Amino acid sequence: MRIVIDMQGAQTESRYRGIGRYSLSHAQAIVRNRGEHEVVLVLNGQFVDTIEPIRAAFHNLLPQENIRVWYAPGPVRGCDPTNAVQRDAAELIREAFLASLQPDLIHLTSLFEGYGDDAVVSIGMFDQNTPVSVSLYDLIPLMNAEHYLRPNPLYEEFYFRKLESLKRASLLLAISESSRKEGVDHLGVSEDQVINVSTAAESCFESVEISCGEVLALRDKFHLLRPFVLYTGGADERKNLPRLLGAYASLPPDVREAHQLVFAGRMPQGAVDHLRSEAQRVGLGTDELVFTGYVSDDELLKLYNLCKVFAFPSWHEGFGLPALEAMACGAAVIAADTSSLPEVVGCSDGLFDPFDSQALCGKLTRVLVDEDFRASLKSHGLVQASKFTWDRSARETIAAFEHFLHKNGKSAAHPDFHARQSDLVDRIAEFCDGGIRQPELVEFSKAISRISMGDEKRQLFVDISELAQRDARTGIQRVTRSILKELLDNPPHGFSVQAVYATVDGQGYRYARAFCNRFRNDAQTCEGDDPIDYQAGDIFLGLDLQHHVVCAQQTFLDAIRRDGVQVVFVVYDLLPILMPHVFPPGADSGHKAWLGVLAGFDGALCISRAVAMELDVWLRENGPHRMRPFEIGWFHLGADVESSIPTLGLPDDAPRILAELSARPTFLTVGTVEPRKGQSQALAAFDLLWAEGIDANFVIVGKQGWMVERLIERIRVHPELGKRLYWLEGISDEYLERIYQSSTCLIAASEGEGYGLPLIEAAQHKRPIIVRDIPVFREVAGTHAYYFNGSTAEDLAAAVREWLRLYHAGRHPVSNNMLRLTWKESAEQLKRALLSLRLGAEPVVQGVARV
Repeated sequence: MRIVIDMQGAQTESRYRGIGRYSLSHAQAIVRNRGEHEVVLVLNGQFVDTIEPIRAAFHNLLPQENIRVWYAPGPVRGCDPTNAVQRDAAELIREAFLASLQPDLIHLTSLFEGYGDDAVVSIGMFDQNTPVSVSLYDLIPLMNAEHYLRPNPLYEEFYFRKLESLKRASLLLAISESSRKEGVDHLGVSEDQVINVSTAAESCFESVEISCGEVLALRDKFHLLRPFVLYTGGADERKNLPRLLGAYASLPPDVREAHQLVFAGRMPQGAVDHLRSEAQRVGLGTDELVFTGYVSDDELLKLYNLCKVFAFPSWHEGFGLPALEAMACGAAVIAADTSSLPEVVGCSDGLFDPFDSQALCGKLTRVLVDEDFRASLKSHGLVQASKFTWDRSARETIAAFEHFLHKNGKSAAHPDFHARQSDLVDRIAEFCDGGIRQPELVEFSKAISRISMGDEKRQLFVDISELAQRDARTGIQRVTRSILKELLDNPPHGFSVQAVYATVDGQGYRYARAFCNRFRNDAQTCEGDDPIDYQAGDIFLGLDLQHHVVCAQQTFLDAIRRDGVQVVFVVYDLLPILMPHVFPPGADSGHKAWLGVLAGFDGALCISRAVAMELDVWLRENGPHRMRPFEIGWFHLGADVESSIPTLGLPDDAPRILAELSARPTFLTVGTVEPRKGQSQALAAFDLLWAEGIDANFVIVGKQGWMVERLIERIRVHPELGKRLYWLEGISDEYLERIYQSSTCLIAASEGEGYGLPLIEAAQHKRPIIVRDIPVFREVAGTHAYYFNGSTAEDLAAAVREWLRLYHAGRHPVSNNMLRLTWKESAEQLKRALLSLRLGAEPVVQGVARV
């Protein structure tokens, strides 16, 4: 059974009230108890700020692609009659979206939404095929129309429209037996159509020890001077608060003087002013009645635990959750003997007639002065509260769904989606005559285009924004080319791989189809580089390194993440931040800005364990507050150049140079010429070695980088240049292969790296390695390299001398058996790590840290 749950009850202003708490907790419990059933949650995209909190609430409970977002342009709120046509169109779009998910049953967490906001909830306006269940909290406005409907004809019209929709529901899930009876008695539905699934208090509400410091802080914040009677909840008429004030004022003077009355929680200012005036009228002093204003759940927990009694005088409740929360915290609870409260409290001694002020005063007096009576209520409350659990409520709910579908048969086969979509377009087009203008119709068309069958193959978007513009032939570009090729050739199971790119000039990514045709030497005419289409369950992988593009596209990436696309970036290193002195001014701030942006998404795949650990530390110290954890995985790079779409071509003097390299021991360093790479130290070391008469070549392969002007000048005027010193700038991968083959040993003197790809390339050619002793080189080379320390020319020269001694004796470390990957194997590691992040599980090969 596929259950689709409309979560708007947890998105609107209701999220601050009992309905929102119920909607979220009930849905979580359904997901926990779903068994073999599939659950899909649906969110209204108009409530942007609520999407991430709800996604976070279901982290590790439900795959994120099972949380779907639909859109319809607003405004549609019912309090403005001019929105009627747009609201009707939005109802069609929402129902069409839900139908496209092919549910066996749709559950609405709250039907009576959308009067003061842009919630859209309806039944049977477009889809008359799928059974719908609705949470039934109460029918208080209907049963007390003179208080809740008659004074506001516009809301009355809205309410009765919702009632008609409610009558089209297949099932009503009542939150209490009292609410169930209201549904049967006042809606004209059959007994078996309304099921009591009850409710529960959150697990955070429990009896706890509160320290003296916490007690003092709470008393100081809320001006609690004496033991207190507590109430929390709304302030509308049915809550009966004026009678509570009158009853409290009638307490025996000595009892009253020893206590305070506390109204906890946010109340409308008008209601607060009215209650203050009523308190003054019945003779309460200014310090006898306390309004706390907003309280956090933690503060409410403490107030429940500290109060001498919790009083709940409401004469009509759908359930009465505050009474249950107070009992769960060990409070003595007294409540009105009406509607649902007797079944919640479960003890006649704790009940009173809410319309009899003397009865309320007498019950309040007894519980405040009679310690045995108070203790019995506290003891009973803990036992009674334990009978209400969310898991029990969820199991009752799922059983009701199963019974309904078994009795009535699963919903008929869903009509052809494209026919339904055509019908939807036609019906919305009719609204042109009803007041929707052409620009608004365009927005509705965009909303319709977001509706899909959901059975398309998921896409793995691979960002190649730098490579698509230019191949800078750096190490990162080599990684990008190599991984992209392997992903295109061997996509992850269930995914199609799509190379994409963006620029800083506009929002959104495009398919890099023209580039891919050139990349794969495909002469076929391709479609244009259209904007990407995406759906929940897709993955965006930031493979290329393009700081400015990612920062410019943050808004777009935020949007696709809200819609259920997982956004993950490859992190090559943190060197501009960790070693700012060897980078151009501002490089660290640019890198920090980039990391700050990606830290707001789902995770990172680092090219080594060392980088993963550095990123973990940096995020713990600098990362933003998150609702879901940021997950960090790692993989290792490949080295088979032939699989990396190598660049080709040899210069005219290549044969001569290769012969000269083969003629004597040749030490090679590979990488952009920049301060951290250690080429300056290496050249100074060879100056010493040459002066000693050691006949060896030193070859630098790499383009000129930054902050190395003096080194470049030294190289250009060096007397050994072209004799035993060679600088090969921007050479092709083909030529680099030949250089490796003609060299004796690789020197990696870099002070900091993300990985150290030249080490792998050297091992691929079975060339020995001399490396600086840094963690990432230990990770990559293990025992298969000769390590050195120190930053002077003599330090490295001594290492080369010792290595030559070992080499001539045949005792130098060899790289032949060093663990190295092909690019295919590297891509497989990346795919496993990526899909492990997506599933929220530990990767098979790589480690994950959750920040």
